[in-house]
Amino acid sequence: MKGLSVEVRVGLLILVALALLGGFVFVLGGVELGDRYDLYVDFDHPGNVQPGAPVSVGSIRVGTVEEITYMGGRLDPQTGRRPLIRMRLSLDANVQDTIHEDALFYVTSQSMLGESVIAVDPGDPEKPALQEGAIVEGVDPPRLDLALALAYELLEGLTRFLRENREQLSGLLTSAASMVRQIDALLSEHDDRLDTILVNLERATAQTNELLEGGNAIVNGPRLRRSLTNLDRTLAAVATDIGPLLSDARELAHAAEETFGPDQREQVQRALEHAASLATEADSAVADARAIVAHIREGRGSVGAFVMDEEVYDDVQELLRDLKHNPWKFFWRE
Repeated sequence: MKGLSVEVRVGLLILVALALLGGFVFVLGGVELGDRYDLYVDFDHPGNVQPGAPVSVGSIRVGTVEEITYMGGRLDPQTGRRPLIRMRLSLDANVQDTIHEDALFYVTSQSMLGESVIAVDPGDPEKPALQEGAIVEGVDPPRLDLALALAYELLEGLTRFLRENREQLSGLLTSAASMVRQIDALLSEHDDRLDTILVNLERATAQTNELLEGGNAIVNGPRLRRSLTNLDRTLAAVATDIGPLLSDARELAHAAEETFGPDQREQVQRALEHAASLATEADSAVADARAIVAHIREGRGSVGAFVMDEEVYDDVQELLRDLKHNPWKFFWRE
């Protein structure tokens, strides 16, 4: 090195520095060698994932996020979905057969304050592996920022409501406090009655339980079972005998139809018509009798005058008494 000139020494130093810088860039930049294959993952909100973020399986880095594309919710004819964000992942080819069709792609972080990464759950080993260029749907991370924004909006709305309705709320609280005081005074005043009511309620509950127990005993008792058994037997007997009874009734009706021929039916019809005419005449006679009774009650005619006129009735009574005491007046008139 002593025979080298200053220019050569400086050039060698620069080359070593460039080599070291290239090594740092190679290591820290995630530059990897070997065969790679691409997968596409759709998200609605992937959080803070940026291009170059690691892709890991079980905390082992297997690839990187190469590209993030804004899809804008437009319909993708390949998948039939409307993704908002699509990521292109570049993965090591040696893990291709271990990531299956039901694999899960989700966003996580290496630590509480670390950068966001894409984690992969490989899925069921019995399922086929994802082919290169496959498009899958990722699992969105929790939207803590959205939750905080909504909570802040809710808090702001609540604050505005309290500020605008301060007087009404104050009056409502005052009324509620007054009502509580009145209820407390009412309870204190009728404490004995409330105790009595509670005791009566407890007694009524106990009596109700006893009644229910008695009802259960009756329902589950042998007498009810015997009654139901007898009822079942009776119904079975009726069901057994009803068929022959109906058959006998049909035969009786058929025999009656054969016995009563046209001449007999005509005679029965004439007898019924004669009975109907007699009933009509009886109704007419009853109506005449009612008219005669009404005529008598009104005092019209000789019979009516005799029955309804009290003077005539008294005269007849006097005549009868006189004849009873002096029967000779039938034969001799003074």
